Amino acid sequence: MSDAEQIDDISAGLQAMPPRISVDLAAYARNLDALRTRIAPAEVMAVLKSDGYGHGLLPVARAATAAGITALGALDIDTALRLRDAGLGEEVLIFAWLLAPDDDLDAAVAAGIDLGISSLDELDRAAVAASARPDGRRARVHLKIDTGLHRNGVSPEHWPAVVERAVLLRDSVDLVGIWTHIAEASDEEDTDAITRFHSAVAVAQAVGAEPQLRHLAASAAAFFRADSRLDLVRIGAFGYGISPGGGITPAELGLTPVMTLCATVDSVGDGRARLAIGSGDGISSGAADRVSVAVNGTRYPVIEVGLDWIALADPDGMLQRGDEAVLFGPGTRGEATLQEWADATGTIGEEIVTRLSRDIPRRYLP
Repeated sequence: MSDAEQIDDISAGLQAMPPRISVDLAAYARNLDALRTRIAPAEVMAVLKSDGYGHGLLPVARAATAAGITALGALDIDTALRLRDAGLGEEVLIFAWLLAPDDDLDAAVAAGIDLGISSLDELDRAAVAASARPDGRRARVHLKIDTGLHRNGVSPEHWPAVVERAVLLRDSVDLVGIWTHIAEASDEEDTDAITRFHSAVAVAQAVGAEPQLRHLAASAAAFFRADSRLDLVRIGAFGYGISPGGGITPAELGLTPVMTLCATVDSVGDGRARLAIGSGDGISSGAADRVSVAVNGTRYPVIEVGLDWIALADPDGMLQRGDEAVLFGPGTRGEATLQEWADATGTIGEEIVTRLSRDIPRRYLP
């Protein structure tokens, strides 16, 4: 092979190198441990929706349970069943709360999935699925009260009837919990929601319900408001080291970003360098002229985003083909954090990571 052919072959290999994601599972476990310490004695439910916030459902789930987490939030039944099928036994509570009319509640009840129930119809469907079973297994349900966010949930005027129905169905329904979502928009609104939630629990107890778990807080409320923690908190973004925005950094929360996104410089020239990653991989076109990328510890501004490439400003011609660029990560290599990207592009960190293509290879650091 001639020198020219070797150069062409090397160049082709560099251009074909895909973007890549590193997921630091040890950092994830440390984040969970820090959050458990902060919110104790409440328990942590690790939320794994959207493929573990883009980090990878099963590796993250296994890391969470290895760290001692005994409750997982799956969002939907298909994801919950994937977790059970992956070998997570019923000593791990798996919670699914986005129920569709055609969901297989029979399979969910058989697998011991905890169901977030937002209506009388859903409650009756769960009871029917359980009553058809020959082994006497009851459906595990968490009744959701709407405390003002209007994201599903039983309305206050219908709440007494739904709770009474759950009590009447106790032969086929195990009322495990009462829960809600709160807006986390302002302290005043959240205080009102918490007050309404306690009133709903009191109504349920008055008609004979004995819920084991009360939960309403997600990451931000659980971190900042002790009165929101109750028995269980649902930790999503904070577990992955994704802060809530508004200038608050993960470091200020004592958390470490878990994901690092890298790409390769595949061409240089005319004061520009091109990375082999683009909008087709989930990078927003809004990143142009707003964010920078670290190569060899130096930041280079993003000036354009194409379908499968990003252009960086390189006026001094410092970059070379094959250089590794770090788009975002924990900041240890001079790169921006995910929060910097989110603040610069007017979004939130979890939107950025969940938008990344699942075709990007993930490498898991133990």
